[in-house]
Amino acid sequence: MSTQVLALVGREGEAPPATPMAAAQLIGALLRHLRVQRRLTLEEVVAATRNDPEIGSLATVQRCEKVTNRKLKEERVYALLRFYKAPAEIYREVEMLLKQSRGEQWWTHFSDVAGDIMDGLLALEAQSKVIKTCHYLLVPGLLQTAGYAWAVMKDFYDTYPDPKTREKNRAVMDRRLELRLRRQHLLDQHDGPQFTAVIHEDAVRQVRGGRNVMREQLRQLHNFAENKQNVHIRILPASATRSKMPVHPAMTLFKPHDSATGRTIYLEDMNRGGTFLSEPSEVEVFQASIDEWWGKTLSKQETLDFLLECAADLSAGPAE
Repeated sequence: MSTQVLALVGREGEAPPATPMAAAQLIGALLRHLRVQRRLTLEEVVAATRNDPEIGSLATVQRCEKVTNRKLKEERVYALLRFYKAPAEIYREVEMLLKQSRGEQWWTHFSDVAGDIMDGLLALEAQSKVIKTCHYLLVPGLLQTAGYAWAVMKDFYDTYPDPKTREKNRAVMDRRLELRLRRQHLLDQHDGPQFTAVIHEDAVRQVRGGRNVMREQLRQLHNFAENKQNVHIRILPASATRSKMPVHPAMTLFKPHDSATGRTIYLEDMNRGGTFLSEPSEVEVFQASIDEWWGKTLSKQETLDFLLECAADLSAGPAE
């Protein structure tokens, strides 16, 4: 059975579930998909489960599939999964979707500063087994220090010409920084994803936030690359891009399964959200690009040496 329709990232061509209601609707789509796969009508399901008090009437089963509100009875959902003989990976996805439908994901507490795009991105990160990213201009968000993240936000928000808008943006920067740093706990989880990052040399040579901030960022990259078994960081030398550039300056692949099912590409626009792609032919293009540039990076030891060299260059400069 294809799980494309069942993955947390949503059905092919659709955005990830960014709200509790969207997650509940995916559960409904899942239940309907399982029923259709078994060539059963709603009436046949009700007749076959009449002795199961958790499933209930025809109207009840209809409501489970149509989902007009996000309040799903978990016992009923699981009873239907048992009846349809759903595989274990579907149970795991439903468990995550049920949590999201109740608004229990940690990022729901940041609804004041996280829009639908960020919610969808965090949902993808939370359920992925593999995350691969390639960044040309910046250090990827999951690897940023507080000082570096603040400097990136400040550089962007200070470009607004209206002083009142700049002041308003500054008022929420602390909350956005808290969200960004909380997001990084994903890499510390015992069951966290395998995270692979290609970072262009220009991104680590550009001094953002001053020498001290950038030196701290470089040392964190070195620490992650050397000590986190699930984090793999490689530097892409500038010489590798003299005649050809990556197809996008900030692209990330998410894989929720060991297979190709449910893959999603996220194309990030600096400080302005981004775009999700889940159509397989589009995903293939960007995944191939990420893999191509990984093959042109420095080795692990060369990357570690390069990061230390850049940090040392900053230490040798004048004090700030």
